[in-house]
Amino acid sequence: MINDQVTVHLIFGALGQDGSYLAEQLSAEGNQVIGVIRNSSIIPNEYRHENINYVRGDILDTNFVYSLLETFRPTHIYNLASASSVSESYIFPELSLRINLEFVQELLNNLERYRTKSGQDIFLLQASSSEMYGPDQQSPINENTPHDPRSPYAEHKSMAHNLCFEARSNLAMKIGTAILFNHESPRRPLKFVSRKISHGAFAISQGREKKLVLGNINVQRDWGYAPDYVEAISLIAQSNLVDDFVLATGKLHSLEDMCRVAFKAAGLGDFSKYVDSDQSLYRTIENSGLVGVAEKAHLKLNWSHKVSFELMIEQMVNQESVDTPSSAPSM
Repeated sequence: MINDQVTVHLIFGALGQDGSYLAEQLSAEGNQVIGVIRNSSIIPNEYRHENINYVRGDILDTNFVYSLLETFRPTHIYNLASASSVSESYIFPELSLRINLEFVQELLNNLERYRTKSGQDIFLLQASSSEMYGPDQQSPINENTPHDPRSPYAEHKSMAHNLCFEARSNLAMKIGTAILFNHESPRRPLKFVSRKISHGAFAISQGREKKLVLGNINVQRDWGYAPDYVEAISLIAQSNLVDDFVLATGKLHSLEDMCRVAFKAAGLGDFSKYVDSDQSLYRTIENSGLVGVAEKAHLKLNWSHKVSFELMIEQMVNQESVDTPSSAPSM
């Protein structure tokens, strides 16, 4: 059992992009970290740090989740587990429903059950998504912008966000949400377009591939750097701020911009020689052009993004030559 005086941070999705960075940061600060991972997960060596205890199990097993609360008595929980691919949510809507919505409902039930039994509150940080706002929403987006979800993933994240709001309002549960705009890093799995571009540019520079095939490169997003956003997540939770926070850069860049930076970083110059656009890969509904306003995070957390779009993409390309995980788990 964990001593009551120890600050214990339990992370669902501890091997995903955000979870792995968060676990490292909390561990480096001397906190006790419990990283919940799948039974089948392989833990990369670079993810093993002092103060991180990885626990295997099925997060859809409510008895397993409740046992974590009783065994480790966490002071903070971070729900970073997600079936986070929008395109895959159309193919596997049931998986998105179970992980992105039903798990959140069960987690809230378990937290309330634990509070009733122990008399202890646990702060929950729920990771929400900019996908909740939909493609027709007027930018810029803040915490009060109405939701308009247009994909199974967006619908489930929106409903989970509202569940957290209701639990906070009606049951006085300690819940903060981080409304995350797109954020990237070398730890993105290859199925994500940012990593597909950085990996493709590097592979072409090495002569292993000749072309990179993408969809609509005119798509624009508000892209930030994952470790910057994880810093804000940590600030929300460790300050026990019961509130919602948009995390964004407030700047738009296109996939064309991303290609331009990536291929230059790979030493290839003009990306147009190597990139083909395939209309069959275009999305029918695309959240292009939405910009987030992180003013509340600036004011309450003294947070702002540090790493520029250009530096982020350059780092991703440079990291391709290093032995890093190429298909990090998404939860």
